[in-house]
Amino acid sequence: MEQNSYRTLGHYIHFRLGSGNILNIIRSMFIKAFKAKSAKEFWNYWNPLFGYYLLFYLYKPLTNKIPRPFRVIVTFTISGFFLHDLLFWWPFCWLITYKTRFPLGTVWFFFMAIFMLISEKIGFNTEKHSTGIRVLSNLSYLSITLALTLLVAISFNLLN
Repeated sequence: MEQNSYRTLGHYIHFRLGSGNILNIIRSMFIKAFKAKSAKEFWNYWNPLFGYYLLFYLYKPLTNKIPRPFRVIVTFTISGFFLHDLLFWWPFCWLITYKTRFPLGTVWFFFMAIFMLISEKIGFNTEKHSTGIRVLSNLSYLSITLALTLLVAISFNLLN
Protein backbone atom coordinates (compact mmCIF):
# COMPACT_ATOMS: atom_id res chain seq x y z
CA MET A 1 0.00 0.00 0.00
CA GLU A 2 1.31 3.44 -0.93
CA GLN A 3 2.06 5.61 2.08
CA ASN A 4 -0.31 8.33 0.85
CA SER A 5 -3.18 5.96 0.00
CA TYR A 6 -4.70 5.70 3.48
CA ARG A 7 -8.43 5.88 2.99
CA THR A 8 -9.45 5.32 6.57
CA LEU A 9 -8.05 5.10 10.07
CA GLY A 10 -8.18 1.31 9.70
CA HIS A 11 -5.96 1.43 6.59
CA TYR A 12 -3.52 3.69 8.39
CA ILE A 13 -3.27 1.42 11.45
CA HIS A 14 -2.95 -1.67 9.26
CA PHE A 15 -0.14 0.01 7.31
CA ARG A 16 1.70 1.07 10.48
CA LEU A 17 1.14 -1.93 12.75
CA GLY A 18 -0.44 -4.77 10.80
CA SER A 19 -3.76 -6.37 11.58
CA GLY A 20 -5.18 -8.50 14.33
CA ASN A 21 -7.09 -8.00 17.52
CA ILE A 22 -6.66 -4.86 19.58
CA LEU A 23 -4.20 -6.47 22.03
CA ASN A 24 -1.91 -7.57 19.18
CA ILE A 25 -2.07 -4.10 17.66
CA ILE A 26 -1.19 -2.43 20.99
CA ARG A 27 1.66 -4.89 21.58
CA SER A 28 2.89 -4.25 18.04
CA MET A 29 2.74 -0.50 18.70
CA PHE A 30 5.07 -0.80 21.71
CA ILE A 31 7.42 -3.32 20.13
CA LYS A 32 7.76 -1.52 16.80
CA ALA A 33 8.09 1.90 18.43
CA PHE A 34 10.83 0.94 20.83
CA LYS A 35 12.68 -1.10 18.19
CA ALA A 36 12.60 1.90 15.83
CA LYS A 37 15.90 3.00 14.32
CA SER A 38 15.23 6.73 14.81
CA ALA A 39 13.07 9.17 16.73
CA LYS A 40 11.07 9.85 13.57
CA GLU A 41 10.38 6.14 13.09
CA PHE A 42 9.44 5.85 16.77
CA TRP A 43 6.60 8.32 16.17
CA ASN A 44 5.48 6.51 13.02
CA TYR A 45 4.56 3.53 15.19
CA TRP A 46 3.55 5.21 18.44
CA ASN A 47 -0.20 5.64 18.97
CA PRO A 48 -1.51 5.43 15.40
CA LEU A 49 -4.97 6.58 16.49
CA PHE A 50 -3.77 10.06 17.50
CA GLY A 51 -1.07 9.94 14.83
CA TYR A 52 -3.66 9.55 12.08
CA TYR A 53 -5.65 12.58 13.14
CA LEU A 54 -2.58 14.71 13.83
CA LEU A 55 -1.10 13.79 10.45
CA PHE A 56 -4.17 14.33 8.31
CA TYR A 57 -5.94 17.13 10.18
CA LEU A 58 -3.03 19.22 11.46
CA TYR A 59 0.35 18.39 9.90
CA LYS A 60 -0.67 17.88 6.25
CA PRO A 61 -2.97 20.94 6.05
CA LEU A 62 0.04 23.06 7.09
CA THR A 63 2.24 21.58 4.32
CA ASN A 64 2.03 24.50 1.90
CA LYS A 65 1.91 27.12 4.63
CA ILE A 66 4.97 26.56 6.82
CA PRO A 67 8.29 24.67 6.51
CA ARG A 68 8.52 21.10 7.80
CA PRO A 69 10.50 21.84 11.00
CA PHE A 70 7.82 24.27 12.13
CA ARG A 71 5.04 21.83 11.18
CA VAL A 72 6.71 19.18 13.32
CA ILE A 73 7.09 21.55 16.28
CA VAL A 74 3.51 22.83 15.97
CA THR A 75 2.09 19.30 15.68
CA PHE A 76 4.06 17.99 18.65
CA THR A 77 3.30 21.03 20.81
CA ILE A 78 -0.43 20.92 20.07
CA SER A 79 -0.43 17.18 20.76
CA GLY A 80 1.34 17.80 24.06
CA PHE A 81 -1.20 20.40 25.09
CA PHE A 82 -4.51 18.94 23.91
CA LEU A 83 -3.82 15.21 24.15
CA HIS A 84 -1.60 15.13 27.23
CA ASP A 85 -1.95 18.22 29.41
CA LEU A 86 -5.61 18.99 28.85
CA LEU A 87 -6.83 15.37 28.89
CA PHE A 88 -4.50 13.76 31.44
CA TRP A 89 -2.02 15.93 33.32
CA TRP A 90 -4.24 18.84 34.37
CA PRO A 91 -7.24 16.73 35.45
CA PHE A 92 -4.86 14.55 37.51
CA CYS A 93 -3.32 17.66 39.14
CA TRP A 94 -6.76 19.17 39.71
CA LEU A 95 -7.94 16.05 41.54
CA ILE A 96 -4.95 16.22 43.88
CA THR A 97 -4.35 19.96 44.38
CA TYR A 98 -7.44 21.65 42.93
CA LYS A 99 -5.37 23.70 40.51
CA THR A 100 -3.71 23.23 37.15
CA ARG A 101 0.02 22.84 36.93
CA PHE A 102 2.95 23.43 34.62
CA PRO A 103 2.09 22.28 31.06
CA LEU A 104 4.38 19.26 31.29
CA GLY A 105 3.11 17.55 28.12
CA THR A 106 3.30 20.68 26.01
CA VAL A 107 6.90 21.46 26.93
CA TRP A 108 7.96 17.81 26.83
CA PHE A 109 6.53 17.34 23.33
CA PHE A 110 8.15 20.57 22.22
CA PHE A 111 11.54 19.20 23.33
CA MET A 112 10.81 15.82 21.70
CA ALA A 113 10.12 17.61 18.40
CA ILE A 114 13.35 19.62 18.63
CA PHE A 115 15.37 16.53 19.57
CA MET A 116 13.83 14.54 16.70
CA LEU A 117 14.60 17.30 14.19
CA ILE A 118 18.20 17.62 15.42
CA SER A 119 18.75 13.85 15.28
CA GLU A 120 17.38 13.83 11.71
CA LYS A 121 19.58 16.76 10.73
CA ILE A 122 22.75 15.05 11.98
CA GLY A 123 21.66 11.69 10.51
CA PHE A 124 21.48 9.83 13.81
CA ASN A 125 19.90 6.39 13.65
CA THR A 126 20.52 2.96 15.13
CA GLU A 127 19.76 0.96 11.99
CA LYS A 128 22.98 -1.07 12.24
CA HIS A 129 22.69 -1.68 15.97
CA SER A 130 21.09 -4.46 17.98
CA THR A 131 17.51 -4.38 19.23
CA GLY A 132 18.76 -3.67 22.76
CA ILE A 133 20.64 -0.58 21.60
CA ARG A 134 17.59 0.62 19.67
CA VAL A 135 15.34 0.22 22.71
CA LEU A 136 17.91 1.98 24.91
CA SER A 137 18.23 4.78 22.35
CA ASN A 138 14.47 5.37 22.23
CA LEU A 139 14.14 5.22 26.01
CA SER A 140 17.01 7.70 26.23
CA TYR A 141 15.28 10.00 23.75
CA LEU A 142 12.15 10.06 25.91
CA SER A 143 14.11 10.34 29.17
CA ILE A 144 16.45 13.12 28.05
CA THR A 145 13.59 15.24 26.73
CA LEU A 146 11.60 14.64 29.93
CA ALA A 147 14.65 15.62 32.00
CA LEU A 148 14.98 18.86 29.99
CA THR A 149 11.30 19.57 30.59
CA LEU A 150 11.63 19.03 34.34
CA LEU A 151 14.78 21.16 34.38
CA VAL A 152 12.84 24.03 32.76
CA ALA A 153 9.99 23.60 35.22
CA ILE A 154 12.34 23.52 38.22
CA SER A 155 14.39 26.45 36.91
CA PHE A 156 11.31 28.63 36.76
CA ASN A 157 9.88 27.15 39.97
CA LEU A 158 6.80 25.97 38.06
CA LEU A 159 6.22 22.58 39.69
CA ASN A 160 4.93 23.92 43.01
